[in-house]
Amino acid sequence: MKNIVWSTGHELILGDIVKTRNCELTDASGNQFIDMESGVWCTSVGHCHPRINSVMVSQIRKVMHTGFNYCNPILETAAGKVLEITDFPGGRCEFLCSGSEAVEYCIRAAKAIKPDAMVLTFSDSYFGAYGEAARQDNKEWYRYNRHGCSCDTGGEGCLGECREFAEIPFDKIGIFLFEPGSSSGLVNFPSVKLIEKISERIRENHGFIIINEVTTGAGRTGKWFGFQHYDLKPDMIAMGKGIGNGYPVSVAAFSARAAGLLEKHHFHYSQ
Repeated sequence: MKNIVWSTGHELILGDIVKTRNCELTDASGNQFIDMESGVWCTSVGHCHPRINSVMVSQIRKVMHTGFNYCNPILETAAGKVLEITDFPGGRCEFLCSGSEAVEYCIRAAKAIKPDAMVLTFSDSYFGAYGEAARQDNKEWYRYNRHGCSCDTGGEGCLGECREFAEIPFDKIGIFLFEPGSSSGLVNFPSVKLIEKISERIRENHGFIIINEVTTGAGRTGKWFGFQHYDLKPDMIAMGKGIGNGYPVSVAAFSARAAGLLEKHHFHYSQ
């Protein structure tokens, strides 16, 4: 791999995988391996799923790329399916290329509506490799350590019953960016009490709840989405990885309320 910049931070162990099927990897010598990580948590229904491959080949033969002024009806159909499983009746979708981009799109959209609002998130969350989500400027972001508080006594993390939680500047926060279940690659669900209390405070401020479902969506937690393990009504949902089963596609989904406000603010992503 002398021509490749290998910048993943992980050791390259298998450089000659030539065939994949379901969870099996086959190298050039015919040796087989089990892919325990599903690629990078992407192949939600297995590598080279015949139905998905067939659909992709069929679409490529019709329209592979659209422009600024023309579209293909399949986007409307796909968006309708996404809005159905996210329970966003009357909402809208934007299709993008990566999970990082979907998260960034949601943040920029929320900021377009509430430009002065701070973003609350958990300190062990990961939201992408670029943009505001990667920088997390201290002037605009408040990163809460839910494992370093005085009410974390049962290993569940913060319950929202401590002085550390009381110090969160909710009067300045108008956006809660939540990564359910996954925290920097681990499986670690925050307590239901904590999420309920944060949600209440955000709603009191007429703020927005954005869910990062890039790693927890597409059925990976036993439900369609990780946030469905909570009594939570989000405004925006970022999807990637498993939603394309390895194909580089992502989705930013908006509730009817968020979509309506976004339209009023004439939000444009490409400048």
